[in-house]
Amino acid sequence: MNPPKIVIIGAGSHVFGPMLIRDLMQCPELRGTQLALVDIAADKLDTITRLAHRMNQTWDAHFEITSTTERREALPGADIVITAIERKHYEMWRLDIEIPRKHGTQHLYGENGGPGGLFHTLRQVPPMLEIARDIEQLCPDAWLINMSNPESRLCLALHRYTRVKNVGVCLGAYITQNSLATKVLGRQQKDIDIKVAGINHCHWVMDIRDARTGEDLYPEVRRRIEQVDPDWEPLSRECLRRFGYYPGPADTHVGEYLSWGWKFMPPGFTDWIFNSDVAEREREARLRALAAESGPLDPRELDGLMIEGALRWQTVDIILSLLDNGNRYVLSLNVPNEGYITNLKRDAIVEIPAIVGADRIYGLGMGELPPAIAAILELQLYIMDLAVEAAAKGDRQAALEALIIDPTVPDPQSAEKMLDEALIAQAELLPQFH
Repeated sequence: MNPPKIVIIGAGSHVFGPMLIRDLMQCPELRGTQLALVDIAADKLDTITRLAHRMNQTWDAHFEITSTTERREALPGADIVITAIERKHYEMWRLDIEIPRKHGTQHLYGENGGPGGLFHTLRQVPPMLEIARDIEQLCPDAWLINMSNPESRLCLALHRYTRVKNVGVCLGAYITQNSLATKVLGRQQKDIDIKVAGINHCHWVMDIRDARTGEDLYPEVRRRIEQVDPDWEPLSRECLRRFGYYPGPADTHVGEYLSWGWKFMPPGFTDWIFNSDVAEREREARLRALAAESGPLDPRELDGLMIEGALRWQTVDIILSLLDNGNRYVLSLNVPNEGYITNLKRDAIVEIPAIVGADRIYGLGMGELPPAIAAILELQLYIMDLAVEAAAKGDRQAALEALIIDPTVPDPQSAEKMLDEALIAQAELLPQFH
């Protein structure tokens, strides 16, 4: 395999940047890669670029590293483009929680589902489509691997409005696998295999097996989960009791899609979002300190900067397989539903296991979901349709309809009030409506 060119847009993200660059540089098959780092924030780009050079030395990766605030300079010749974008992330996220609460929606996470998920979609789709148009023009054969939220909706916008080859990556299924293995079964993550089907941040575990013997572990999960601390993921456990299957990756995410999910949320579960300024400054200070030094890193210095307990992401497996036909299996990807889940609408974005081969992704057929679970998800897929149309076209009516049919919104009048307030409060990032 010839060394590829990989472009990371949003490389200055202190959440995804260090983790992603580390994973790429630890991969022997990617030795000598051209790595182009892009971010519109010049100070953050400078920090991550300096840190990337230190990582390059640490793992003797022989990467050719460039950086720019202008993505069109970086895109020509790209084989892989990775996106991890946000604008005024926590400032807007706080509004995505506060505005719906003010108008009658219960306290939700406000990221991928519910009213907050809609507002997030309205902000994120336009810049993602702009990136895709540049890819169509400057590197039309490249794959776009999206790590940005709201994952499903961005992938749907790319699928519907562009010709760019794309796939959505989320660690959610791996978090669910790790949680069930360690919290419930008393095993290591690698000891169990799970098959999930659903949508991003609301996938359902349809099968749990012993990774070595193939033994069905769902009966043991159902038995042993009753002995786990009752404060651990009470909503997902309630879903397991009521529907027979466990959803993931966490109550905070699943709760955005259920009208009654909020009842299971612990006090203060969004406090970290509202207190994010302090944590952001501390994390960025640690990054700057590491970037300011020279020479190889002690890899342990990066441990505290890795998200989700440093679980390994599937991004490198996807990149390698697209380039070398490795036919690697991944627990979950976000792709258009080409009959993979037979009782959910076709061409919607679903989260399923997949095998990645040369220039193609082969989703695994998961068959039918149980009717009640399918009904929950099907409604969300129509909400996604409306949300993406509203974001791409500046269609207020589509946005309003997405809110009115959302199970977490109390009534049409409340929907209209929260939409109007959000469009005003976030107007700077919603030019398509003005």
